[in-house]
Amino acid sequence: MEKLNFKLIEKALPFIFDNIEHNLSIMDKDLNVLWSNKAYIERMGMNADDILGKKCYALWHKRTIPCEGCPCVKALKTGNIETGEKISDEGRHYVLTGIPFKENEEIKAVFEIGKEITEKKIVDEKFKEVIKLEAAYEIIDNLAHQFNNIFNGIYGFAQLIKERTENKDTLIFIEKLIESVEKGSKFIKALLELKTSPSAMKVFDLNFLLISMKEMLKDIAGEKIKLEFSLSKENLLIKGDPLQLKKVLSELLQNAKNAILDNGVILISTEKIKRESEEKILLTISDTGHGMDEETMKKCFEPLFTHDPRKFGLGLSIVKNIVQKHNSVIEIKSSPNAGTTVKIFFPSTTLQQELDT
Repeated sequence: MEKLNFKLIEKALPFIFDNIEHNLSIMDKDLNVLWSNKAYIERMGMNADDILGKKCYALWHKRTIPCEGCPCVKALKTGNIETGEKISDEGRHYVLTGIPFKENEEIKAVFEIGKEITEKKIVDEKFKEVIKLEAAYEIIDNLAHQFNNIFNGIYGFAQLIKERTENKDTLIFIEKLIESVEKGSKFIKALLELKTSPSAMKVFDLNFLLISMKEMLKDIAGEKIKLEFSLSKENLLIKGDPLQLKKVLSELLQNAKNAILDNGVILISTEKIKRESEEKILLTISDTGHGMDEETMKKCFEPLFTHDPRKFGLGLSIVKNIVQKHNSVIEIKSSPNAGTTVKIFFPSTTLQQELDT
């Protein structure tokens, strides 16, 4: 049996750790980060030098004391491997494992593994739990249900007639009927989106939300469009519902993509600014698309306004509705052949303000 080449293993370990998708880090007894892998650094959206020496709870949660129930704190106390579940401020769910490092039976440090668990299932369940409809919303739901039953009946019988009809002229009318029913069902679904309101308000870092959505936003943009990020290095704490703001970001990115005919660039940036003597968190999404004329600009937020007959013109209405319910302001600047810039001004907040409320 060949002897293990420990020097080779020692050189290979950093490469191996950097290719593991989970967040890995080593912290001292005071939870200062001594080392982290590539996934950890990318998840933070920072440089490695900006992470080293910082408290993990300050980096991840902008806290001044360790998180309650932290498995790493437990591991440092018990000397055993400890595991626990943690939800990040922007709604990401992780299973955290703390593994104590011992030297001469004395605990010197802790190795943390942060494994993200099935996001879609948990977020969907959480979304259903936190949504509470008011009386008016219940009426909308009931009406939507009744209309869907009607549409389903028309759709089903239309399909049966289509299967039993050979007359070409009649088939054309049946196809139009089916198309109208499908469009009506989609309209009901889009209409229901107008009633959504923030349901899980919390303080979180806007940059963290954007970083967690990077892959999804890249998928929306597609291969031909270059998606760029310019995120502030400051803490950009806002109070809102991450699930609702994900809808806003997805809708705005889809609009930006639709405005670009072929190749182009979409830039997402964040910064902290002063606006009317108040501190604001500014989110900007700009594209190099065909832009809008002045008349379109005036009507773009109106429900049912669209130049595309395949759509209902509810997207930006939904966006504006969500933004306003976050006590925020949305502005759009655009001109033909000069692209479009969307700016959302969120009130800046602090963790102390969250505790006070």
